[in-house]
Parts: sequence; structure tokens; C-alpha cells
Amino acid sequence: MLLLRHASAGERLTSPGVDRFRRLDEAGRAAARGLVAALADLELTRIVSSSFPRCVESVIPLAESRHLVVESRWELEPGARPDDLRLLLDDLPETALACTHREVFETLLGADVTCEKGGTWLLARSEGAWVPDLYLPPPAIPSSDAAAAAGSRSY
Repeated sequence: MLLLRHASAGERLTSPGVDRFRRLDEAGRAAARGLVAALADLELTRIVSSSFPRCVESVIPLAESRHLVVESRWELEPGARPDDLRLLLDDLPETALACTHREVFETLLGADVTCEKGGTWLLARSEGAWVPDLYLPPPAIPSSDAAAAAGSRSY
């Protein structure tokens, strides 16, 4: 199973109620497009995502390239109960990808396991628990997309 941290969505907003609706920035949109090639050799039969826009937008290009539907799941949102998260993951096939947030990575794998925005962990089951097996860094952003992302920043 693949566990993806959403791509870049700019800076966290001060109000959680407003931050929930934060969308990908230009670099995040480029990284989302890059996931199509970066994960091309891996079988995916199901894509589930936190319902937050930055997560859904991170997997839309990948889902479209594979003719899959993105399933929104509250269990992948920050603040979801750890038991609910584990039950969801336990019910998914090994060929699933779940897109979520840093807080959920920390809940599931511990604070010592890091994941960059747009990065992916291949998870394995060990003694009934999900453990990180292989880290896939965020996709490299093509130079034309990187230039567009740099140009869209405000200082």
C-alpha cells in the first residue's frame, strides 16, 4: 500500500476552519502531475484521500491517468481517531494509494518517520501493524513547471 503526503499547498493558515480549504499551489500542482510518471510502474487499483482539497488535488492527475475514482475518506483527515484510520487501511487492498496529511503520518508511523510534501511511503504489514518499507521522494518538477512555480511566489 502507498501512503502519500499531499503536495505543496503554501503556508498553513491560522484558522483550522479556513485552512481546511487550502488548495495546492503551483509547485503542488506540478508535483501532482509528476506523480503520474513517478508511480507509473506501480499497480494501483484504488485511490482514497482525505476530503481536504489539497489532498484530493494531489491525486486527481494520477486517478485520471488510471481511470480511477478518488474516494474521499474522513479517516484520512487530521484529528481522525487512530483506530478508524487503521481500520480503513486494513480494509484496503495492497494496491491502494491513500493521500493524507503530516499529522496522520505521525499518528500511524510515529514522529520519527518523515515525509516531504508530495512524498510517498510504501507500507508493509508487520506483526499486525503498518510499517514504512520504502520511501519514494516527491517527483522532480520539470524545469518549465519549476520556473512557473517560482514565478508565482509572492514576497
